[in-house]
Amino acid sequence: MSGYEVQIGQLRSAAKAAGSAADQARAVNPGTGLEAIATALPGGEAAKSAPTLASTFNERATGWAGEIDQWSESVTASAKDYSEHEDSAKRAFGG
Repeated sequence: MSGYEVQIGQLRSAAKAAGSAADQARAVNPGTGLEAIATALPGGEAAKSAPTLASTFNERATGWAGEIDQWSESVTASAKDYSEHEDSAKRAFGG
């Protein structure tokens, strides 16, 4: 067999899993608790940087969630396109 075959169901499953991962990432704030560094190590560079580290972790998690959500939407759209083209081809050949 030459060419390629697309497993539309697998595309849909991957998109759904990615959407779930994005939802979970939005619910987690990985920077939570890092402000305790300032209390644990008062006066040091770590204490000064703790708030920035906490907000950076939270921002990056939010950014990642948005990116994986976009990927999920793209894969969902691709699966829809593949499915529509496959259905169209079937109709064209009397299927």
